Amino acid sequence: MDKAFSIFTAVARRMDWLGQRQTVLAQNVANADTPHYKPQDLTERSFLQAVRSSGSQSAPKKTHALHIDTAMSGAQDPRQREQKERYETAPSGNAVVLEEQLVQVQESQMQYAALTSLYSKQMSFFRLALTGQR
Repeated sequence: MDKAFSIFTAVARRMDWLGQRQTVLAQNVANADTPHYKPQDLTERSFLQAVRSSGSQSAPKKTHALHIDTAMSGAQDPRQREQKERYETAPSGNAVVLEEQLVQVQESQMQYAALTSLYSKQMSFFRLALTGQR
């Protein structure tokens, strides 16, 4: 298996990131009553950044007139959330909105469950390939 990209390595890294994010979100919830506390969050690396850091030197090329132009590769990832101005701030200066934090916790839990399922499926593929049994 190619060491540059292993499904197990990618899943493990993502699960580690999600675990770290859950810790940060839990700190936000725990500090919901702390005066002047600003909520924190981890930023995701875009796919383009991950590819660039892997050492790959290949670049996408436009081979047909209807293909998307590679000049758009620097466009912002629509999934990346910018830190927005908090419209709800408690009189004590606390900007934690529990509903937002709980939604983010739930999103992380769903992503973690999906990765666990992916890992399980990959293991069952290997088991099937090696033994011929499920």
